[in-house]
Formats: sequence, C-alpha cells, structure tokens
Amino acid sequence: MNSGCTSRDVLQSYFDLLGELMKFNIDAFKRFNKYVNTPEKFQAFLTQINSSLVDSNMLVRCIVLSLDRFESQTEDVKVVEVLSECSLLSYMARVENRLSFLFRLINIINVQTLTQENVSCLNTSLVILMLARRKAKLPFYLNALREKEYAEKYPGCMLNNFHNLLRFWQHHYLNKDKDSTCLENSSCIPFSYWKETVSVLLGLDRTSLCAIVRYIDEPFEDLDRDLLED
Repeated sequence: MNSGCTSRDVLQSYFDLLGELMKFNIDAFKRFNKYVNTPEKFQAFLTQINSSLVDSNMLVRCIVLSLDRFESQTEDVKVVEVLSECSLLSYMARVENRLSFLFRLINIINVQTLTQENVSCLNTSLVILMLARRKAKLPFYLNALREKEYAEKYPGCMLNNFHNLLRFWQHHYLNKDKDSTCLENSSCIPFSYWKETVSVLLGLDRTSLCAIVRYIDEPFEDLDRDLLED
C-alpha cells in the first residue's frame, strides 16, 4: 500500500497474496488491525481496493469468506474479540458495504468484455450471493439490485447483465472440471452449491423470490436467450 505501485499486474499480485495470507486466518486480521490502526490508514486501504476492484476482488472475496467463517465460531474468545475490534471485518459485516461491492462487481463486466483476468469478479459476486442465500437473505439482495437500478434510472440494466453473465458461467464452469475444482477449493464451498445457486438465480418462475427474472419488470426484460447457444 505504501509502495506507490502503479503496475496493475504487480498490484493484483499484492492483493491476491494478501487475500491468501488472510483467508480464514484470525491472527492475520488481528495483525492487520494492529498496522492499519487509524481511520486515515483504513480509508487509504479502502480507497486502494475500491479504485482497483478488478485487481482487488479476490481480496474482497477472501474477506467476505473469512467473515462468514468467523461468525460461525463465536464460541472462540479470540474470534469474538477480533470480530468486535477489526475495522476490516466490521466494515464488511455491514450489509450496505457488501451491497456496494456487489453492485460494482456486476457493473464492471459483461459477457462481451469477460477475460481470464476479470471473470473472478463474477465469482466474487456469486460468493456474496451464495453466503446471503445460506442465511435466507438472497431475496433481499436481489431486491436491493432492483432498487439500485431504479434509483439510477436504468431499470433492468444490471439484472439483465447479471442474468447473461450467469448463463456464461454455466456454460463455462459446468464443462471444466479443473476450474470448478479450483472454485470449490479456494472458497471451501462445495461446487454443488455454486451450481445450485446459479440455477436458482436463473430460474424462469417469476413467483420465485430467488430468481433474477422476478426482479426485472417485464417491459425491461432483455435476457439474451440465444446467448451461447450453438
């Protein structure tokens, strides 16, 4: 963070390494809080993440996954202490901040611009929604996406884009065992749950609270039904 690094490749490597060092490591979050110990330092750290989200999204994913793990370990005194004191975990625990990341992760990619470098943004957005689904909060998140579209006067834009991205995801990951294994191993979420969540999101039943299509008003529905069909 203090290196003044401008190279995207190097910056992404820094973020990826930091994410791997911190993932599920309560001591690492405690150490982070020791060094990033003022509001100014923390804001500078957030600014770096937010200004390079394609590069930093793996770190965001690691923080989200770690928070979810730690919240299930509240019988551990050390975990409870770090959860209450760590600025980074407290920040990510706030739903509005997770939603902010979700909005931007979905908006910075589309099927036409997907690359090996930025497809991870799609997987990070899925991690946020899978963890929400585990807690029966998926409808809340989908409705928040809909409200965001209307607030910005682009109804259907984000959700149509996300729907098409998820169809790409199915086409890509359901046919590549190696890539699906990597997703499972890196997230500690069974690939079957990844598949199931994507299938639920892509459901065509408008009465389903967990289907994207429910949150797109019909006049604005623009799903690319021919996407990737041979």
